[in-house]
Amino acid sequence: MRRLAAISAAALLALSACGDGEEEPEDPVETADTEASPPAEPTGPVELDLEGAGGACPFIDGAQLNSLTGEDFRFASGGPEADAEDEETPDQATCAVQTGEAAYPDLTLYIVGTDASVEVYQEEAAPEDAASTDGLGEAGYWMVHTEDTGAGPALEMGWYLDGDIFEMRYTTPEGTDPAAVEGLVNGFAQLAVGITDARVAAEGGE
Repeated sequence: MRRLAAISAAALLALSACGDGEEEPEDPVETADTEASPPAEPTGPVELDLEGAGGACPFIDGAQLNSLTGEDFRFASGGPEADAEDEETPDQATCAVQTGEAAYPDLTLYIVGTDASVEVYQEEAAPEDAASTDGLGEAGYWMVHTEDTGAGPALEMGWYLDGDIFEMRYTTPEGTDPAAVEGLVNGFAQLAVGITDARVAAEGGE
């Protein structure tokens, strides 16, 4: 978000000098600061720019996400910054996507490189009571959280492929029916497959 620039001390002094009853000032010299600004151009609807958001965002199919959820996601932010990458930067990428209308719904995606094997992932990563997924990476799980989400029910989906751990979470607004979120599992699994394929392609895999 843009910050509103603070009014400078010189500008405040100039304002306080107006209307003090002293001699009429000479006509001011027009400068870039005093010239009238042209009217602002009308802005159109904001389009979701996942490619420009960087991080893990380009791996997400925005049209598929909107169709799946029935939402109109417009804002995305990814990390780390491209110019921040160096030998000490962890092998990770993130993305957060929102509608801009409210804090939720939102989608978050984390991709982290690991030396752990798929067997270790299967033993350690999945939360209790999580269900397994078929056809998603080498191993995967999903579950719907209904408590301590900060909002409504949240669908968490995680999977492992070739030394990468993926975690995606879709958090809904407060009051959403958990059964409705559970009904999105197959659709999000397809979204996850697309994310995986895009990641592999970006890494130069087949």
